[in-house]
This record gives sequence, structure tokens and C-alpha cells, in this order.
Amino acid sequence: MTAHRCKNPGLMARCGLALLLAGVGALAAAEVPVQAFELQFEVSRNGKPLGEASIKLSPAEGDTWAFQTHTRGTAGLASFAGVEIDEKSEFRWNQGRPETLRYAFDQKMRFKSKKRSLSIMPNPGRVSGRDGDGEYQLDYEAGLVDRNLVVLAMASDLARSAEQLEYRVADKRKIDTNIYRVAGQEKLKTVRGELDTLRVERVRTQSGRQTTTWIAPSLGYLPVRIRQIEEDGETMDMQLR
Repeated sequence: MTAHRCKNPGLMARCGLALLLAGVGALAAAEVPVQAFELQFEVSRNGKPLGEASIKLSPAEGDTWAFQTHTRGTAGLASFAGVEIDEKSEFRWNQGRPETLRYAFDQKMRFKSKKRSLSIMPNPGRVSGRDGDGEYQLDYEAGLVDRNLVVLAMASDLARSAEQLEYRVADKRKIDTNIYRVAGQEKLKTVRGELDTLRVERVRTQSGRQTTTWIAPSLGYLPVRIRQIEEDGETMDMQLR
């Protein structure tokens, strides 16, 4: 049918250009599985208010994107100590999955601070980082992500019904494999009403810390709750507000 509409020679070039642009648009949409967003969360510790957090995804220069997490203590000792944590991942989408290019961690407290950074260069294939005052190098692997970016990696995989949720994560002078599994479906009450969620659990080879994330397909497979239980029972909870 398109060929019949373009029989006029004077329109052939414009028709071809329109088809080309349409194809490029479809390709771009397929390669960017998670669109720009910003979500706000309440953070609690052992059931008591501790602070607030936000996560934000936005396009950056060229084909790169920025994913930022900001956490601030607003109650108890966290407020007194002036705890503020910023994490920023600069990355690109590669075949529908995120790949870290640069990562920065900055934790500020009243009496001390902590910084970490990571740079991943596919060409010439190098991973370099800084932890405190020390620098280090790691072996390059394609598809590496930092710990901040795992939440987007899960969102993109769940959106395409991937069977495995497995990621190579560069963090703290080493590269580890993080594995997650969908443990079930659950209705969760949130400020946006009751949402159908997927309960995703971190699979660990040793007992100890438990990490559970509730992910809402209706919100683009983004997290609406993240709970971490330490071996001693201490619980950190981040819930959508």
C-alpha cells in the first residue's frame, strides 16, 4: 500500500525519508526500554522514619543517559549526623540493556565523608576506579553495570520477560555476579493506590542479608518498595510516596 502512495516520482524521496525516519524512531524506542522518570520514597529503619530518597532517570549528551539516586537523613541520628548520599550513573543503552560508562558515589556526614568513582571505557577496554585515596584497575567485560544501575537493568529485563536476572556488577574494587529471581506476585498498597507487583529477591550463595524489591509493571517495571534485612535482623525499608 505504501508503494502505491509513492507512485508520483516527485514524492519518492520524501516517502523514502519518511519511511527511514519511522524506522529509526521504532529502533530508538526499542533500544530505550525505560523512559525518563523521577520517583520519591520514604526511608525507614526498623519501622521508624529515617529519611527520604529519590531516583531519577534523564537523557544526557548524545546517546548517554544519567541515573541519579539521592538519599537524605531527616529523622533520628541520620538527621543529627547530616547524612546525605548521592549516586550517579552515566550509561548507554546497548541492545535494550544498560551499560555503565561512569559512576560516582558521594556520602556526606557531619564529621566525615566518603567518595568512590568508576570509569568503564569499552574502547580501549579498560575499567578504572578510585576508592577513597586509592586507585585500581579491573579487567574489562562488556555489559558491566554499577550497583546503582542494577534497578534499571532489572526493569529492562522484566519488561521483555527475560528468563534470567543476572548482572555483572563492578563495585568496591571487584566485579561480582548479582542474581535475582521473581519470587511471586503481590498486591501492594501505595500512595498511588493498590498496585500489582512482582516480588523480586536477591539470590545469595551465603545466608545473611536479604534484599527484596517490589516492582510494578504498570509503572514501567520500576520499584515501589525495597527492603533489606541484615543478619542481625536490622531492617531498612524504602517505600514509594
